[in-house]
Amino acid sequence: MIGSTQQVLINQDRAANGLRPLSWNGCLATIAAQNAARMASQGFISHTNGPSLDLGCRLGSQAGENVGYWSAGINDAQLNAMFMASAEHRANILGPYHYVGTAWAVAPNGYAYIAVEFS
Repeated sequence: MIGSTQQVLINQDRAANGLRPLSWNGCLATIAAQNAARMASQGFISHTNGPSLDLGCRLGSQAGENVGYWSAGINDAQLNAMFMASAEHRANILGPYHYVGTAWAVAPNGYAYIAVEFS
């Protein structure tokens, strides 16, 4: 199941590196939506408790999170490129995960915040 454009881009990155695709997971997507909304509300990106909540989905013993924002609204291609250019974010995209959930939230000022949850 395809859950988001970000998932499609992540799976393209994984395929280009000889890795299997990540499956969409609704539990992770719910956590992503909560974290994106929190960041849009507070007006800055932050990791609060994403990975620990991700583990609560009971999909495995490993979890990770990428968060980011774009000042000109939702832009999946730009955020994916930024994530892939960052060693830490790239490590999550190409990591030992099986599932992903993503969500965007747009703040009143038009900035869009994304959370990508991995497990």
